Amino acid sequence: MRALYLFLTACLALPALAQTAPPDTTLPAVSVSAARVTLPLAEAPARVTVLDAEDVTASGAQTVADLLEDRSAMFVKRYGPGGLASFALRGSGASHTLVLLDGHRIADPQLGQLDASLLPASLLESVEVLHGPASALYGTDAVGGVVSIRSPQPGRIFARATASGGAFGERRASALASGRIGASPVFATVAFEHAQAQNDYPYTDSTAFNPETGASGVTRDRENTDLARDAVFARFAGEVGRHRAAAGVLFTDADRGLFDYSAAQAARQEDRAFRLWADHTLRLGSWRVHTGGLWQRTALRYVNPTLGLDDTGRTGGRSLRLRAERGWAAGADETWHLSLGGHLGQARAEHPNLAGDAEEQAASLFGSFVVRNARGVLTTALRFDRSETASVDSLALPDSAVQALTPHAGINLQPTPWRGFRLKASAGRAFRTPTFNDRFWQPGGNPALRPERGWTAEAGAVVEVRPGPLTFATEGTLFTSRLRDQIVWRPGRFPDGFYWAPVNVGRTRTTGWELSANVRFEQRSAFAEVGGLWARSRARDRTDSAATSFDQPLLFVPDDQAKAHVALGLGPLRLDAQLRHASERPSAADGSAALDPYTLFDAGASVALAGPAWRARLGARVENLTDEVYSVVPRYPMPPRTLRLTLTLETR
Repeated sequence: MRALYLFLTACLALPALAQTAPPDTTLPAVSVSAARVTLPLAEAPARVTVLDAEDVTASGAQTVADLLEDRSAMFVKRYGPGGLASFALRGSGASHTLVLLDGHRIADPQLGQLDASLLPASLLESVEVLHGPASALYGTDAVGGVVSIRSPQPGRIFARATASGGAFGERRASALASGRIGASPVFATVAFEHAQAQNDYPYTDSTAFNPETGASGVTRDRENTDLARDAVFARFAGEVGRHRAAAGVLFTDADRGLFDYSAAQAARQEDRAFRLWADHTLRLGSWRVHTGGLWQRTALRYVNPTLGLDDTGRTGGRSLRLRAERGWAAGADETWHLSLGGHLGQARAEHPNLAGDAEEQAASLFGSFVVRNARGVLTTALRFDRSETASVDSLALPDSAVQALTPHAGINLQPTPWRGFRLKASAGRAFRTPTFNDRFWQPGGNPALRPERGWTAEAGAVVEVRPGPLTFATEGTLFTSRLRDQIVWRPGRFPDGFYWAPVNVGRTRTTGWELSANVRFEQRSAFAEVGGLWARSRARDRTDSAATSFDQPLLFVPDDQAKAHVALGLGPLRLDAQLRHASERPSAADGSAALDPYTLFDAGASVALAGPAWRARLGARVENLTDEVYSVVPRYPMPPRTLRLTLTLETR
């Protein structure tokens, strides 16, 4: 009934969107996150990956986690289908990747991360991944990189509905409509999605004894693994005179069972989040003044009848930002761009396991300067952040305040007259403040934790060739980073019992490279595309040369990933295939145990139909085509070979 109500709400909004053609707002291949100014993707000073709705269709992604897992250098830690999905970029952890929605940070302040499995891919317009540190632009958490999600922008008049179904009880329905509201200058986009699944596929429990064979290993169906997820989205935008304004709202609601390898528990989790944000731009001569703010509330309820637990954690956050920017010509072929601004933020969390309600106050000042001419692009940025975190029910500790000054510089050069070859390099500092859980979780929280601080440098080259209907692009990047006082939760025996507790482990070092290439041929109604990437990230603990963990990789993160995709289209027919490989992931701090590597193949086929005012696409997709038995993290078996059918209907 809840899904039916949401579907009817979205459909009733369609007649209110009048058929008046707005300006075209189609996004070109540009980067915004790398310098806070719009740049062609090839001219960005650091490696940037941009994925759009076409990539969602080609990959069959249902969530933001699926999309980044399939088409970027991001490694996604999966705790089974329907379970937590967190990011790891360049050997870093989930709390080292900053997630933005239309420029606003949306991570849970208590956990310091975002569950990307709860963000539907159908409710996004594009995702931009900035590789490497960006604290000089965005503040805390942007250590490994930034994931910038752009929601559907009001503009082009159309409506779209999608329905899909697959193995193990998978069902999904979504709808989206966009257009002008009556005769007003306001355009709107409204959307919703409902998804559900049982996820009760068979797996082998290696911890159980099989009396028939006399050995360990019993095949059984996964229990308590059902998922129901809803999302409702709306965005409004308009421009009058010197003013341009936009506002958005996103509500997500999920109820899921939490799989336990022994099938001895029936724990469940409910996740709800409400986010409201607004942005305004005022043109004052050659200046642009941007203001924006976000308000969000989240609730996470954990129920475990076996342990007698029924806990609910709630968080809230508010933020306000102000930025003024100006661009001007400094010569015949040179432009300068200056940006200055500040940010205020407040976050709060309450949970039965926190030592009192936790609260954080944060403020920052930042500036950036970009020079662009025929020879290349130079970017510089500097930011000062200060935050103070404390338990509301106790005195603030003297060292609870964190101050950070983070510079960053990047360059993108065209060393030859040929515009298709460019060199790029960047370097900067980054930091991460401890989360509420790090400081105040009971038992184990450590209020005296120091913030993580580090730096990263990278260098690379880009080649782009466009001979006629053929497009070829390749990019290679080398990077290195150093991080000190990294926060790691470790098990230990304490006077009041045995539990996990966070500590500053000292130093980690990461080196690696990212290589990617893409070839596309397009002629009339036919096209062919082949693309792939190889990412290596060697993240090593360099704290204590006498410890067994010295020079060992970080837990559950692979050194190597390889991904490839192929797409063929001829008229209404389309074929897609992709490969994803991850090397072994260490499961012991001393490197004595590791999860097996895995290689996955997916393939899909679809056919398009069209009428005078509509078009439709019917597709079938097989995931894990070779029926690989694998786990991304220990004790969470992933799905076997599965089939999904999808029907999409869209107005022209």
